Amino acid sequence: MAADSFLKENLNPMQLLFYSSGDDQNNKRLEAAVHKVILESKIELFKRLDDFRERLRRPMEPHSIAVLSASNRDKLQQMKLLRGLLAEICVVLVIPDRKKSTIELAHLLLPRFLSQKNDNFINLSKVLNKLYRTSH
Repeated sequence: MAADSFLKENLNPMQLLFYSSGDDQNNKRLEAAVHKVILESKIELFKRLDDFRERLRRPMEPHSIAVLSASNRDKLQQMKLLRGLLAEICVVLVIPDRKKSTIELAHLLLPRFLSQKNDNFINLSKVLNKLYRTSH
């Protein structure tokens, strides 16, 4: 590891919390897009919403980001209960569809960026990259 990348990694206290409620191709593509931008040592991966909720109750690094992927509307509805715990975190949300009711529900989580589960995640990667760089 080069000295400058080592310093960048250690000087940036940002943490990325990644919750994915599914294990299909879309979630695998999303996970790959996240790993392409954020150092693996900065990512905490969660597959169960209860585990993610418990993590949110512990102290968080400054400038932390949460990437949340809802595989269906029910999961998004369950995520709504986390709204109070997400107040200090930059939320990037991946929703199951672009129906008006789904988007309205998604906006209750106050996301900085909204994507759909079958998107190519290029724009999501750009947003994560920008958030990561500005957290230095």
